[in-house]
Amino acid sequence: MAKVALLIGISEYESNLTPLPAAAKDVEAMQRVLQNSEIGGFDEVKVLVNPQRQAMEEAIETLFDGRQKDDLLLLFFSGHGIKDESGKLYFATCNTRKNLQGRLVETTAVAASSVHRFMTTSRSKHQVVILDCCFSGAFAEGMLARDDGFVDVKNQLGGEGRAVLTSSTSTQYSFEQQGADTSTYTRYIVEGLETGAADWDEDGWISVDELHDYAAKKVQEAAPAMKPEIYPVKGGYKIKLAKAPTDDPKLKYRREVEYWVEGGNGEISFIGRAALDGLQDGLELAPEEAAAIETEVLAPIEVYKKKLQRYEQALRKEIENEVPLSDRTRANLKRLQQVLGLRDEDIALIEAPIITEQKVTTSPVDVNSTHSRNSNYLNYMGAFIIGIIGVVIGGTVVYFLTKNSSTTVVAPTLNSCAKETYSLNDNISLGEEILDKQDTNSDKEAGSRAFLNGDCQTAINKFDSYRIANLRDPEALIYLNNTKARQQGERLKIAVSVPIGTNRNVAQEMLRGVAQAQDEINNNGGIKGKALEVAIANDNNNPSKAAQLATEFVIDTHILAVVGHNSSNASLSAAPVYQKDGLVMISPTSYAQNLTSIGNYIFRTAPSVKSIADSVSNYAIKKAGKSNFLICVDYQGIDNQSFNSEFVRAIKAAGGQINSTECDISARDFNPSAVISQAVGSGANGLVLGLYIDKIKQGLAVAQSNQGQLTVFGSPTLFTDETLKEGRGIDGLIISAPWYPAAFPNNIFVQKAQRLWGATVNWRTATAYDATLAIVKGLEQTNRRDELQRVLHSPSFSVDGATGKIQFLPSGDRTNNPIFLVKVQRKASADEYEFVPLK
Repeated sequence: MAKVALLIGISEYESNLTPLPAAAKDVEAMQRVLQNSEIGGFDEVKVLVNPQRQAMEEAIETLFDGRQKDDLLLLFFSGHGIKDESGKLYFATCNTRKNLQGRLVETTAVAASSVHRFMTTSRSKHQVVILDCCFSGAFAEGMLARDDGFVDVKNQLGGEGRAVLTSSTSTQYSFEQQGADTSTYTRYIVEGLETGAADWDEDGWISVDELHDYAAKKVQEAAPAMKPEIYPVKGGYKIKLAKAPTDDPKLKYRREVEYWVEGGNGEISFIGRAALDGLQDGLELAPEEAAAIETEVLAPIEVYKKKLQRYEQALRKEIENEVPLSDRTRANLKRLQQVLGLRDEDIALIEAPIITEQKVTTSPVDVNSTHSRNSNYLNYMGAFIIGIIGVVIGGTVVYFLTKNSSTTVVAPTLNSCAKETYSLNDNISLGEEILDKQDTNSDKEAGSRAFLNGDCQTAINKFDSYRIANLRDPEALIYLNNTKARQQGERLKIAVSVPIGTNRNVAQEMLRGVAQAQDEINNNGGIKGKALEVAIANDNNNPSKAAQLATEFVIDTHILAVVGHNSSNASLSAAPVYQKDGLVMISPTSYAQNLTSIGNYIFRTAPSVKSIADSVSNYAIKKAGKSNFLICVDYQGIDNQSFNSEFVRAIKAAGGQINSTECDISARDFNPSAVISQAVGSGANGLVLGLYIDKIKQGLAVAQSNQGQLTVFGSPTLFTDETLKEGRGIDGLIISAPWYPAAFPNNIFVQKAQRLWGATVNWRTATAYDATLAIVKGLEQTNRRDELQRVLHSPSFSVDGATGKIQFLPSGDRTNNPIFLVKVQRKASADEYEFVPLK
């Protein structure tokens, strides 16, 4: 068996591609570890720095040609990756250029399809490709038509016995240097090999998957927005790349440092320091050796902290110069965020204390003052964080919120129930204001005014009267039960966050689940005699607004848990806030794969995108007989990105293939008819729609343009009334869902929902109901935030809900979360459509 590597680095370009000085250094570093007999032990390592296209392509062909079955071949490329207008991937060479029309001159770059052909025809069954390159936006103007950043690497470079490692799925800023010689990704690839730290199982060998896990972890510590990926095929992920020491004192010390750094959230605790000092003495390491190891382990975390500080300093400076911030300034801040590799949730955590400082310096009493700098700023900040300060005065809870000059703080009146002072227009309501402005009348408005003034009996009468004619309004039922809870006295409080302003139907579906659970609980004696009170919040599925509301919920210590948020974008932004301050969040509708990995306070009753992808792909390929799939997604949605990657994985695993046609519904020049035509022409017979909840219309336009040519499969997002209104264009559409009434014929939830709402409900109502029941079941054991998450994680915890038995895995996902498939079908007696279950 021979071990042969080809290392290519392109640091200089004849055209207007951005120079990448680190690329040449990347190759040198890789050469050093691969040639080392104690690490890589490669028999031959060829290096190409700044080759022209023909020389580079010939070298790649030579690497894979004439090899034996057991040879291990490694191709490393550091440089620019480029997509042409059809989405095909090319590796830039030093002479890569574009023509006068701004299109790539294909003969000046090496096509990924050529590399794929070389790999496929090679006899070697052990092939590894490491790509430290950007797939989008590398060219100057003209190559930026698509900024989604997705390239189907596995489809273009996958194959038997292969593993493809990439620095990111979207790597426009992958080469930001932070003062180091090598690029971020390669730096940690080399570090994992050179130190042996990537040998996770400590068997003396570093396999491809171990190397990926190590590098990905380190990259995301330094630049959380970067997402290194691995695309293994068959046994490719277990290919052994290098040796690792098994009894090295420095490696032992490094692993111990890693342990204490991870457990200390990026810092070494006092206990950790004592343990490390003891281990250093035992291993007889010199102080300077130990300090060097600690510095290296902490390096990516220090880089991350500096990025946060850099963003915070820029933000504070801009706030000093202008309030409110102009659109241009906000755009510049967004660009700075991208350059620094920070996520929306990182930015939310930076903004939260800044806005809290603004509030603390503003008098909560002077609510009718002229527009001040702070009040203007807070009025503007739908995207920033507004704090809440709860002060207990003589049994009356007072919420001080600094608002603009038009805000009125209403004093409590002596009346029939507990008196509270509320701040209006803050997108949170227990009943004091109506959030769903489209669903109201004089009775509902009068009920809200009475609640605001502490006149609970009048509020109850008015809400009751309103519900007689408006049975399906969940907001009114929650306010009614909140008012009754006030009359009773003792109560436990939770919150629910939904997108009332941007997707009212979805918000109502979620609120019905929470309202039904609250109604049942309170009508059956409450939680150990205490009524359940629910605060409703409107986040509009906006990530920044979601983080803002999360901050407010955290500060209000009476709130014991949160049901929400709806979209994955909103949930992923809010979850770090809940995790940091220890407040349980259960999302009933977010299925982004990485949501629950944020921490132990994050749960969901919705299925993960992985389980959705597996269910739909198995049906589509093994039962519906489809084999070639066009995947259409909104690459601006976080959940859509994980949706795409998981469906690519699931379809391949089930024996299908991905059509090469690019379909990004968020692209400015998106033409659904042209996309469908191109896909059909290239052999597609199935269409998978992955949509962000606020982009349903754009996605359904694809289904309409399809006109029955491809069988269409969709995510639970499409399970809405809006979908059914599309008519013939969506006839036959197959959608996955975690709940359907016919699937639970004996579950009392269906009958109760029918009686309570006067109509059937959908899966969002069922999963929101289950999320609320899970919280209530936990509150029966404890009303402390920290203990509640431990109760929910307990193996003995379970509660029977609308979707079956609710139990949680250590990750926070549901155990045995069911997935059902339904089909859009025309009703027999009308020109209307309905969802019917597939058997």
